Amino acid sequence: MRITIIALALSSLIFSCIAEKQKENQVITLSNGSIEIKLLPAVGGTLVSASLTGHENILNSDSTQWNESSDKRPSMDPAQPFKAYNGMIVWLSPQSEWWVKQDTYPKLKKSRSQWPPDPYLTSAAYKITNQTASEITLQSPESPNTHVQFTKTFRIDGNKVFITASARNCSKDTVSWGLWFNTRMNGWDKVFVPADSMDLKKTQYMVYPDIHKPALKYADGCFSYRAVAPESGQAAYNSKSFFSMENPVIIGYKHKQWLIIRSEKVDKARIHPEQGRIEIYIENSANKVNDLQELEMHFAYEKIAPGASIQASQNWEINPAQGIPTNDKLPSEIKIKL
Repeated sequence: MRITIIALALSSLIFSCIAEKQKENQVITLSNGSIEIKLLPAVGGTLVSASLTGHENILNSDSTQWNESSDKRPSMDPAQPFKAYNGMIVWLSPQSEWWVKQDTYPKLKKSRSQWPPDPYLTSAAYKITNQTASEITLQSPESPNTHVQFTKTFRIDGNKVFITASARNCSKDTVSWGLWFNTRMNGWDKVFVPADSMDLKKTQYMVYPDIHKPALKYADGCFSYRAVAPESGQAAYNSKSFFSMENPVIIGYKHKQWLIIRSEKVDKARIHPEQGRIEIYIENSANKVNDLQELEMHFAYEKIAPGASIQASQNWEINPAQGIPTNDKLPSEIKIKL
């Protein structure tokens, strides 16, 4: 009898572990009737979809990747080709230090490589540590590269999404990092940054010779890019703008929906000098479907003692759009919400 009980207990434990593993390999949906978000624990705890209920996804993410088999998931070897799932991801800041604090990959360290991001934080399977109907918490493995462990919490309430990320120092030494939230939309979607004209630090144009396209515009208190198709034979146009402000807001338009991204106030002096409080990266090519636009926010660059953590958060508000933005000005329907 005792052996039977033990066998049943072990069987129950095994099936429970299998069920939990299957759960972490699937897309998880949080919905409250107003908004809906989808998360992919199996690949970096990535937020792959956000929308009003019944609407199309605002984020740039390929849904055919979401339920792939395990053998198609990304490798933890940074020498392997990088596989993007886009959506909303979290990186460490600054990019120039991604590979200088490790010794496993000496070539990446010596060259101060700025790509790829740490796969243990962006591509590894995250563990679900808590889940309710409106909230989920996901935890990454401890990274041997950057020596931190990410924890992400996503919560929905009404038409808002509350996102918190923390980075715990899992080494025996003090390390320095900032958190970096990166939300990806399509390169032809309309995106606005409400700001003073003096908040723009710089714009980098990444096509040579120095082609100043797509064009960054400033009108009616907002910066926005005017997407431009490359001329015949020209490679994709790439551009990135860096903004310095303490109270950042980014606004995106997609599928008759407005996404308003806000975060807490951070002293501008605490942002790593290589980065901006807000950064907007955009690429325009002849293949519009695959073009990318990154809505990025950087947080304080801090020293993290062994076992200690840093934390950052955003809140997203998703609203139905009354019309389609046709110029570089933010519509009044959104202005009144700022």
